[in-house]
Order: sequence, then structure tokens, then C-alpha cells
Amino acid sequence: MQEPESARRFFDQQRERLRQQIIKKRIAFPEGEDPRVIAAANRLCTEELAIPILMGRPSGQVASCVVVEQPENNPKLNDYARLLYEKRRSRGVTEMEARRMALDPLVFAGLMVACGDADGFVGGAATTTADTFRAAHRTIGMRPDIKTASGVMIVCTHAEQCGVQGVLAMADPALVIEPTPSQLADIAIATADTVRNVIGVEPAVALLSFSTKGSAKHPLASKVIEARRIVEARRPDLHVDGELQADAALVESVGRSKAPGSTVAGRANTLIFPDVGSANIGVKLVERLGGAVCTGPLFQGFAKPANDLSRGCLAEDIYRLGILTALQAGD
Repeated sequence: MQEPESARRFFDQQRERLRQQIIKKRIAFPEGEDPRVIAAANRLCTEELAIPILMGRPSGQVASCVVVEQPENNPKLNDYARLLYEKRRSRGVTEMEARRMALDPLVFAGLMVACGDADGFVGGAATTTADTFRAAHRTIGMRPDIKTASGVMIVCTHAEQCGVQGVLAMADPALVIEPTPSQLADIAIATADTVRNVIGVEPAVALLSFSTKGSAKHPLASKVIEARRIVEARRPDLHVDGELQADAALVESVGRSKAPGSTVAGRANTLIFPDVGSANIGVKLVERLGGAVCTGPLFQGFAKPANDLSRGCLAEDIYRLGILTALQAGD
């Protein structure tokens, strides 16, 4: 199936946003010896979208504007190891163990970001989501206003009438199995901020359910309603509504009928699913049956950007996630 026009248009727009940045974002790639990563880094660099930092000893041809780092030879290794020790000493990590851990490319990339020597990192091309998440959690840590780490997919669909000309954020298909109302609120707030930074528009946040505005009474619907109340109390600046069924969130006529007066119903661009199962299934159905281009997951809730790839990813996937990571880092 042909890729949706929304994907071409969206990434064209994001490339232009990055080209306009005076100071390019530095994005670390821990799996810097992987040919797919090298190809993506070369493209990000030569197109003047970001400054890629490759870990290791790349064997392929590397563009002159790409930075190459070997953790074991980096002059800041001792500083990074000391920072990791301070972060993990309460968990029983010794100074020697911290130095050994810091040599791991994923951990080293996270420490570069934590110390401000990189603006974000992209891992997972040859490692698991759990490994990438642990590295980010141990080195970068959480935002002070968010207690729950989550994931979001940026989804470019053929449905131009939905979201931002077919582009939607869908969360959380990756990390939080069965969120509490407070965790769901964290996910909604973090995703709204991602939509502002990455998609570049004002978020309209729909908390999804099988019920719309009390059409069904059940604890699962009540959880979504409570999450909306928490979001409204914490972030009154956001347009948020729930509980909403997917059609009420996305289709204007259905939104007017089922949730009249809502500022979100029928115009949502940010979809918050009630659990990881429904989110993961929803993303994969849209991708496989609807031909959507799905990029991510972008991790959310960390103090600085750290994102994950599928081990089956293509160079194009890495390139696209590099673009989104640079945008996630902000201006």
C-alpha cells in the first residue's frame, strides 16, 4: 500500500522546522556501528537537520559532519561514571560498577544527554525496548512534574479529515500496562507536550473509552473520567475531554451528536488509550489495515529526549525518529 500523503507532508514540514534552527540538536546513536544507523545519521547530517553522534567504530562511510565517539576513549568518561554513581549509589552500585556500566553505549548516550553533551538519544536498533528504557531511566531521569514514563506513536494516516491533516499522536502503546487515573493523566499531559513540540500544533486531547459521556456505566469508563478531572486540575491550559469513543473523538458529526459543546470531540489530534493493550492493538491495526506510517515509540516523561526503535527497523525509520527526537528536544 502506498504511504499516505500526510506522511510526506508532515516530514517535509518537520525538516523545514529543523533547518530553521540556528543551533542544531545533537542526537546520540548508541548503535553507531549498525549500517542502518550510519545511513540515517549521514542523511540527518548532510540534510542539515541535526548533528548525529555515533557510538563505536563505524565501518561504513561516515559523513564528515557526523561525530564519532568511543566511550572508552572519551575524556569525560570519569565524569560520566561519577554522575552515574551518584544517581545509583542508593541502589548499591559501586564506583567500579558505575564505570563499567558507563561504558555500555546505551548508558553512555544517556549520560551524554544528562550532562548536556547531547540533546537526545535514539536506541533500540539492536537492543530491546527494556534495555533502552532502563538506560534512559537510570541516566536522564524523570521530569519533575511527571511521575509516569510512557510511550507515544506519531501516526500519519490516509484519513486527511482526522487529526492534523491525517496526523495523530497515540499513547501509550509501549510501557504502562494498566494505568491508574493518575498515571493516565500523566500520559495525557506528556503526550500533549509532545504534540506541541513534535507535531507543532495545539493539542486536542481525547481520553478514549468504550463509552461517551456516560453512555455506559463501568469502572473502566469511570477511570477515564477521573483521569480527565486530574488533567484539568493540573493543566487548565489544555483542551482535554473524556470519556470519548474513538468516533466521537475523530469525526466531527459524531462528536457534535455525542458530546455537544466539547472543544475536543470531532477534532482530536491526541488520542490517549485507557491501557497499553488497546493502544498497541489500535496502532498496529491502523498501520497494517490502514497503511498508516507509525513512528516511535517516543518515550515521554523523561527530563530530556530518549527514544526507542524496533530491532527490525529500516534506515528510514531511524532517520524519521531522529527528526522527531530533535524536535522533541525543543528550540
